[in-house]
Order: sequence, then C-alpha cells, then structure tokens
Amino acid sequence: MRRSPLVVTLAALALSACRTAPGRPATSTAQPAPAQPAPAVDPSMLDASVKPCDDFYAYACGGWLARTAIPPDKAVWSHSFSLIEERNLKYLRDIAEQDAAGRIDPADRYPAKVGDFWAACMDEEGIERRGTSDLAALWAQLDRVSDVRSLTREVAALHRVGVFPIFALESDQDAKDATQVIGVVEQGGLSLPDRDYYLNTDPRTIELQKAYREYVARMLALAGVPAERAAREAAAIYGLERSLAEAQWTRVEMRDPKRTYNRVELAGLERDAPHFPWKEYLAGLGHPGLTAFSVTTPKYLARLDELLQRTPPETWRAYLRWRLLATAAAERALPRAFSEERFAFQSKQFTGAKEQEPRWKHCVHATLGALGEALGQAYVRRYFGAEGKASTRKLVAGIEEAMARNLDAVPWMDAATRRRAQEKLARVDNKIGYPDTWRDYGALQVDRHSFLASLRAADAFEVNRDLSKIGKPLDRGEWHMVPPQVNAYYNPSMNEMVFPAGVLQPPFYTRGAPDAVNYGAIGMVVGHELTHGFDDQGRQFDARGNLVDWWTPGVGSEFDRRAACVERQYSGYVAVDDVKVDGKLTLGENIADLGGLKLAFAAYQASRVGKPPEPPVAGFTPQQAFFVGYAQAWCTAIRPELARLRARTDPHSPARWRVDGPLSDLPQFREAFSCPVSSPMVRSGGDRCEVW
Repeated sequence: MRRSPLVVTLAALALSACRTAPGRPATSTAQPAPAQPAPAVDPSMLDASVKPCDDFYAYACGGWLARTAIPPDKAVWSHSFSLIEERNLKYLRDIAEQDAAGRIDPADRYPAKVGDFWAACMDEEGIERRGTSDLAALWAQLDRVSDVRSLTREVAALHRVGVFPIFALESDQDAKDATQVIGVVEQGGLSLPDRDYYLNTDPRTIELQKAYREYVARMLALAGVPAERAAREAAAIYGLERSLAEAQWTRVEMRDPKRTYNRVELAGLERDAPHFPWKEYLAGLGHPGLTAFSVTTPKYLARLDELLQRTPPETWRAYLRWRLLATAAAERALPRAFSEERFAFQSKQFTGAKEQEPRWKHCVHATLGALGEALGQAYVRRYFGAEGKASTRKLVAGIEEAMARNLDAVPWMDAATRRRAQEKLARVDNKIGYPDTWRDYGALQVDRHSFLASLRAADAFEVNRDLSKIGKPLDRGEWHMVPPQVNAYYNPSMNEMVFPAGVLQPPFYTRGAPDAVNYGAIGMVVGHELTHGFDDQGRQFDARGNLVDWWTPGVGSEFDRRAACVERQYSGYVAVDDVKVDGKLTLGENIADLGGLKLAFAAYQASRVGKPPEPPVAGFTPQQAFFVGYAQAWCTAIRPELARLRARTDPHSPARWRVDGPLSDLPQFREAFSCPVSSPMVRSGGDRCEVW
C-alpha cells in the first residue's frame, strides 16, 4: 500500500513489513533460534567491558551483537522488530494455511479469499508451469503504444492495477483544508531506490549504473527478448529513467510540506503538462470525474511534457514492459529464474542478503498486502488481548500529560504559541491495536490458480478504493498500517497516533515487566510518535491537521535554531564506512527520538508518585533500567550494503545513533549513570541539543 510521505513512522519500512534503523554491520549467516519473549532487561546482551558513559549502545547491546548472526535471508536483524515479526509470521502463516485448507473459523472475515490468495502465492509448481504466459498477455497490450494517446491509455491501465510507471496518483487530505480529500500526483517511475543513483558521478555509483543496465537486459532476455534487442532496450530504459530522475526533488526537499503542496486542480494539470491527455487518463483509470488535485513536484510535470514530445514510442513500450516485469519479479509471481536474477542484483548492490526469503514468508507479506485487515482481524482475535490495549491507553495518557507539562515549562515559547500547542496536543487522536471498523473486501476477486492475476486484482481493488475517496467525506477511522505490523506512526493531517497490535508485544511491551522497562521501550514509542506532531514537519500543521503557520515569528525562529543543533549533531555521526548520517533527512526522526525519550522518562517518574520505589532490575536502579530497556529494544545487526542504502534513503538514523544520540543530550541519563561531564556520552554547554 502506498502511503503519504507525511505519515511518519517509528522505523524504516525498507524490508517488507517493518524494521528498525541500521546498526553495527554483521556478516555471519547462522539462523537465530525462534524467539521466546526475552527478559525485560537481559544482562547477557551487555558488554561489561564498555563503560556505559563511553558508548551506551555498545554497552547495552555489545554482548548481543557479538553472538548474533543475521539470518541468510535477511539484510538486517534486530532484537525487537525482527523477533516480533518472526513470531507474527508464524501466527499469520497458520491462519492462512487453515483458511487455504478449508478449516475456516466462522468468526473470521473473508477467510476463503485469504485462503485462495495464500494458495495462489504458495503454488510454485503452478507458477513455473504458467511461465511467462500471464506476463506475455499483459505485454501484448503494451505493444499498442504508438503515440501519446495510446501511451496514456496503457499508463492508465497499469496504474489501475497497481503498477506505477512515470508517476503515481493517490488520494490524500488537502494539506490546507484537512476536511477535503484530493488527488495527489507524485514524482516516481524509477526502478533504482533514489534519484541520486542515476545522477551521482562517483565511481561506486557509475559502477552501479552499469550493473543496473546489465541486469535489466538479463531480465528482458529471460522474458524472451532477443539479447541484442534487450541490451538496446535496457540502455533506453535507463536513459528515460535518468531523465525522470533529473526533474525529481531530493528526499530532503520532499520532506518540506510547503514545497510539496501545489494545488492545481485538473485545469492546472492540463496547463503544466498539456501534451498528456489527463481526461483520457482519468477515464482509463476508471475515475473520469476527478477534478481536485495537488502536485508534489511541479517541475516534474514539465519534464513529463518534454519527454512526451521527444521520446520515441519504442522507448515507451520498452519502459512500460520493464516496469511491469520488474513489479511481477519483485512480487515473485514469475518463474524462479526471475526472482533469482533480481535477488542477485539486489543483494550485491543494496542488501547483502545471502539467500532469498523463504516462499512462505514472502506469501505472508503478500497476503497482508492484499487482504491486510481480513488476515489482521483473525490475528487480533487470536493473539492480541484486551490487556495490551488498555495498558497502552493508560501509558499514552500519561505521556500526553507529560507533554502538556513540558509545553507549559519550555521557556522559549510565548503565551500565544503555547496556547496553540496545547490545543493541538488536546486534539491528538489515539488509535490502538486495530480499527473500530474492518475493511470490506467483498468486491475483491481472487484467482486461486494465478498468483499474478490475484496480485493485479488486489492492487486494482486497492487503487480503486483509494481513488474513490477523492471528493468524499473524510474517513477519520481509516488506518494506514495493518494490525500485525510491528511499527507505529503519526499522521499530521489527521493529528493522530496509531499503534498497531503488532508492536504492542515483548520486548516493547511485556506483561508483568517493571514499569521502568515498559516506559523505556513502548513508552518511548508513544513519546516518539507524539513528538512527531511537533517536529520540523509536524509543527507546520495545526490541531485540525491544516498546513498553517501558527507560530509567532520569534518562537518559530527559536525552534529552527534548536532543530539546527540536532541537524549538526547527527550530521557528525558515521552511518557506515565513509558515509555520514544525513542530518537534514533524519531531522524529524531525531527530534522525535530525543523528545520521545524525555517524555517517556518524565511520564515514568510521574507514574511513580505516591507509590513505593520499584526494586532494582537485573542489578540496575529503575532509572537505569529505563535506559537499558530502551537501548536493548534497538539492538540491531545490519549488513553494510543495506547500511549504505539506508544512509541515502532512510529518514531514520542508524540504531547506534538512535540510542547514543538522544541519550547524550539527556541530563536524566547522565544522572542515572553518574557520568562525568567529560564523558563521551555527555553533551553539555553549547553542544547539547534540546528541542522539547
């Protein structure tokens, strides 16, 4: 499912469901044992040879890092996200297999569709037997492209089934009137992970560009294109994608909600790209009546219009065929030779994984993507108790109270801005566990005998559902994550925090664990998402989700000064090898980490007022256990290839700096471990950063 770039999450989504941000590289390939919930604070994970005031991440995670092997099918492995997800995958597999076998629980929703989709995905023999016949039928339609009008029809047909060449169109709230749902035309159409992979000229990137062209040629040849023609088409495809990349904004530029809000209406689209017949495109998409639009990147439409005039039809045909082939290969809906070729390229250039993910795990992710709330509803009934939801609500309330006290106390806010901030905080909507109303999949048709057909049908269902929201009343109950997802998010246009059931498990939330540890783990998650409402992006939206400047000029300037301190701090950290953290790209997440920890610790302290002190935890004081519990939730091993990719593309900092970075700014951490002022883990004076 596509997601608005302004929906900010707890962790990166680079690998299927969700993962934590990068940490220390590791290369061993032994499979970790299936996880039992670990102790709330695990002394065996520590490295006692490291002083906590020197490098707290190495201290809290060093023992775990030394003995932990990344599974061969993974590029990253974490103590928290990965262990929870592995448990969830087994739970979800059991549900899907029962449905596929006809052993259906009558309380579940759409179990037959879940079972048929799962069966289609798991039918490797059938996929091999069908070969490229399904793909060839779709390719044959693309051969009709001979001019701009026929190109438009085929682009619309691909967009309608969830394949997005050139650009993407989705629904979103109007940033300046959050009660409206409009269409957003987004830059896109690239096959490499970021525009800079096409534009940079350093030797490593030039080598990657060559490898990409060779990879495209091999994939086309596998699909039956003669080798000489495949090489020629690969060069043309790369050239077209590079032209698209040249007109795209950077990831940092795309973080600016004012820059990416450009309300143009249908007439504006026709004005900015007059050679693209927008009305015919919308009719082909099945939504001819849409008129309300915004554009993320106006110069991208100008480049599209230019390319329509000078790009020959044979290049467009090759590009569309490639985008369809690349999508199907990523979905593993073609014979194994395609997924193996794709894996070899992705592994060498971006992930470092040694093996493909087992088919059954891929099929769990695919089924969640297609029928996430149907499978999620069954998951919630079986594995998510009411206690977790109730406990989280109580903890959320405590952290919101801590934020309210903090807003009253920060000395750099004036009365007018403080009042608006408190108003926004009071209106934050909290969604915990699962939706109140489950999605209706009645119109989705699943073909048990063709996985590719089922995928395209599921994507067509989702695209139609998404675009049908444009011009309709806003659904404030909608979720942008499925319940089993091990993640959380804040959406500024809705002014809401969302905590799926998947993340409300050990080691983030552990029943019976000391409050100090739960506040350090799940409490920080809550504080992190709440702070997103007041980070460099979130602060630009008011209590009702509108993009308006509600800050007095002096207070806004002071916020920017404090945010610049955080940017400088993280820009000095090394992500991997010779690559530094991008302090601008990661700014919002770093502000959220720093604020989230401060809020969670304050809420924990407030929760103990009038209660007897908690006993020590594994030899730590409760205050120390709070920080150890936090750090151990982020222990992460990552392959260097993925660490490099994430340094370019991930708005989250590497795991080490998600621990050491904010802790070094917190006086509460220094006090808990009695760190001397000269310690590496203590930033003081003008070096110390504090936003909230």
